[in-house]
Amino acid sequence: MLAMAGSQRRRSFNRALLRAALERIPEGVESREFDPSRLPFYDGDLEAAGDPDPVKELKEAVRAADLVLLVTPEYNGGLPAVLKNAVDWGSRPPRPQAWDGRPVAIMGATPGRLGTALAQRSLRESLAGLNARVMPQPRILLAGAGALFDGDLRLADEAIGQRLDKFMSAAAEWALRFR
Repeated sequence: MLAMAGSQRRRSFNRALLRAALERIPEGVESREFDPSRLPFYDGDLEAAGDPDPVKELKEAVRAADLVLLVTPEYNGGLPAVLKNAVDWGSRPPRPQAWDGRPVAIMGATPGRLGTALAQRSLRESLAGLNARVMPQPRILLAGAGALFDGDLRLADEAIGQRLDKFMSAAAEWALRFR
């Protein structure tokens, strides 16, 4: 499994959610994190000169992954640029592109009330256009994230932990469908 959080902030709820999810991966599932902030912003001129090393690494990691787990915050009702940029780089060249047929699971956390619903919808739409296989259910859209994590950004809500266990099991099963 390849895992990415779409927040660059060190004390991000989404990085904390990713950490909690990786602690709950089913036995036998291996994970690798990729930091999308390492990617330059997509630029056709840069691409024409040859993919930069972090872009090559991203594309290879997405292609090699049985599942890609994307954890997204919601910024002003939308998707964070750093995560959209990773999707865009992975979509190049047009065919074959790294997201084609790749199983993906999406989750997110926010202090706000909508639980990253708008960001997740946008991410799902982008990935659907690239023929990624986005897991439809269950969904993790955490609202009020400040109350769900302790001061060390460890998940402090047992009910959310149980939902996260189910989500990670479902994601592993989702990946098996496309193996």
